[in-house]
Amino acid sequence: MLSKRLQAVADMVTPQNIVADIGTDHGYVPIYLIKRNIVPFAYALDINNGPIQRATKNIAEEGLSDRIKTIQCDGMEKLAPGMIDTVIIAGMGGELIVNILKNSKVNHTIKELILSPHKASDMVRKYIIEMGWHIVDEKMLMDAGKYYNIIKAHPGEEKNPYGETEYIYGRILLREKNPVLKEYLENQYNKFSLILETMKKNNSKDIVYAEQVLKYNRKGREAYDSCKY
Repeated sequence: MLSKRLQAVADMVTPQNIVADIGTDHGYVPIYLIKRNIVPFAYALDINNGPIQRATKNIAEEGLSDRIKTIQCDGMEKLAPGMIDTVIIAGMGGELIVNILKNSKVNHTIKELILSPHKASDMVRKYIIEMGWHIVDEKMLMDAGKYYNIIKAHPGEEKNPYGETEYIYGRILLREKNPVLKEYLENQYNKFSLILETMKKNNSKDIVYAEQVLKYNRKGREAYDSCKY
């Protein structure tokens, strides 16, 4: 059974696409997609030998070795143009996800990106749009006590430029008034208000970051509550 986060990732895959799961770990997402005949073929990629061995074992135990191929490589370096339609990158930091996309030689033939950064989602959103892609769907959820963003993008220019608040919190999440985003904004406000108050009491000079977070948090809450979206 997939975790809540990985289930949400799998649910975003367009049926019948050929998938590459980057940083596959145990190979759970490709196995799920193939077992349910959502996709016809998948690649499970990881930079480390341990995860590749685990994924290969799990795939063999499910009798799916003819439909899922494991590849040990850094990012997408061993993928050739036209091999895959959908790229999944989940469970990494935003900076690493961006670096994988920057170093990819197959971006021009990919039809779909499904990305779930565990931090720096704004960096991922910005790079997607810089690539000439647009975000078509986005989910936010809590799994095992942590908040996760899942971003789905397709090729094609974003028609309306993103603002800074939209990069940070997600235009679609704001527009659809995602309830988990609302909870996240409230928790973030409470957490950093307390941090800032403590810093001021202790005459700390290092309060710029907390003040900046609260500034964007205020803008995010205003955008969420406004009729703009």
